[in-house]
Amino acid sequence: AIINALGVDQSEANLFTLTALIDANGGDTAAARAEFESQLVGGALPQSYVDQILGQYDVASNGSDPLAVFGVNQPVNNREGNIDGMEFAWQHFFGETGFGFQANYTLVNGDVELNPAASINDNQFALVGLSDTANLTAIYEKYGFSARLAYNWRDTFLLNTNQGGDRSGTYVEDYGQYDLNVSYDINEQIAVSFEGINLTGEDQRIYHRVPEQVYYVYELAPRYQVGVRYKF
Repeated sequence: AIINALGVDQSEANLFTLTALIDANGGDTAAARAEFESQLVGGALPQSYVDQILGQYDVASNGSDPLAVFGVNQPVNNREGNIDGMEFAWQHFFGETGFGFQANYTLVNGDVELNPAASINDNQFALVGLSDTANLTAIYEKYGFSARLAYNWRDTFLLNTNQGGDRSGTYVEDYGQYDLNVSYDINEQIAVSFEGINLTGEDQRIYHRVPEQVYYVYELAPRYQVGVRYKF
């Protein structure tokens, strides 16, 4: 309170110095304030004075000190959950044409899910980050060319639990994007490449409880990259 009244910085040095002066003056805060204020130069204590007090006094706790009230949060393993799923993958090239495809689908399921309709007073436990994913890639590799056009998709998944004042979960909405990668080997040493990510500029949404309760929107755009590789 004295430091606030004097308008000086609430630094550790100032807090310790003033506390030490109060102890040295037998608890007389007025005397401690007067001595503290008399040492201020341009609104700050000289380092030499701070070092002097630090060398002369120790601040020790006693039975009359107020209790420090604080809260601690930490994760605990108080619940169990089971995850199961299946993955399907298929890759095929059509003879010597150079054309082919690669496809995979992953199904994931957990036995602990969040209830969006639960009371805002409930502290729910749920498995986060679980969702189905799928990838489909068209491939061409021949005559030094390598090209891949891929569609990558992920279903809606729970991102966090017990968020905000209504203790709700946050969900990442299902999302898919097209990516393209093309490269050409000019010779055995030099290759050029082009990469396009999120070709159609798909955006991504995060929401609370229900899709209509939008929490955050990522406005994304296509990204392109051109490269040259030289081997020696």
